[in-house]
Amino acid sequence: MRRGRAKAGRAYRILCPGLPLLLILLVSSGELTAQALEPRLLSPAPVGMNFGIVGYVYSSGDVLLDETLPLEDTEARLHSISTAYVRSIDFFGLSGRLTAAVPFADGKWSAVIDGRDSSTVRTGLGDPFVALGVGLLGAPALRAKDMATYRPRTLVGASVRIRVPIGQYDSAKFFNLGTNRWRFVPAVGVAQYVGPWVFEAHLRAWFSTTNDDFFGGNTVAQEPLFGFQLHAEYTFTRGLWAAASFGQNYGGATTVNGVHGDNAQANNRFGVTLAVPIQRTWSLKAAYAAGLSTRFGGDFDTLAIALQYRWGGV
Repeated sequence: MRRGRAKAGRAYRILCPGLPLLLILLVSSGELTAQALEPRLLSPAPVGMNFGIVGYVYSSGDVLLDETLPLEDTEARLHSISTAYVRSIDFFGLSGRLTAAVPFADGKWSAVIDGRDSSTVRTGLGDPFVALGVGLLGAPALRAKDMATYRPRTLVGASVRIRVPIGQYDSAKFFNLGTNRWRFVPAVGVAQYVGPWVFEAHLRAWFSTTNDDFFGGNTVAQEPLFGFQLHAEYTFTRGLWAAASFGQNYGGATTVNGVHGDNAQANNRFGVTLAVPIQRTWSLKAAYAAGLSTRFGGDFDTLAIALQYRWGGV
């Protein structure tokens, strides 16, 4: 019995520390701006395991929380403290994951709109999100004792994320922490394990409802925004890994009061990530991401630090 538990513990350290720590970028700048880079998105975990995450994200540059804003060259400083809960589940025999996350942000924007200084400060809740992810291939639902002998090779997974428009929003203000519109984000991905390396590719799309109460009494709609990401990750020891990432978003042109805008996005970003185990149940992660090129939309740098605690799943 003790030997089996020891093996299961080793499997925990191999597979789990790199799993939900990456979600802090979704909780904060990533889900707020739709430009998060997410290595190890498909890493499985034992059924019944829980993760609690608290993180801090700092973003500077052209940070737009709502991509429908018709602005460029906006200077902003955004601080975000976020909390998230993740639970690994058995989804009809497949490895699944439920996520709920809430961001609290403090931001300052400097911009000129119609020749007027529109600098402003906002503090409050952003839009939270809930998500369901499922491993479709290569990731069966396993208990801790079975994780001891599980060695992933090729994983294929899918997820859907829903952003709920209950964050701070005032139609009398141009900049807001909430977006006043629902957002649905389906995604598919594949991961290939080769020794200590993991290579991942993700495809996703952002579908948004119409904001009928935009600044100035306007109605704003947005076409789907599409994106893909590539990641190369290396595991040094159990729980200690680093990743280099590249991502691109394109599309998402907006329509204001029925008038289509020539503002489709084509944004490239790169990032690096380092995950460090503190002890068996605690992990720490740091990540940095920046823009390579931008055609409309946000162009900003992001630094994120997250602390994760895990329990259950025995």
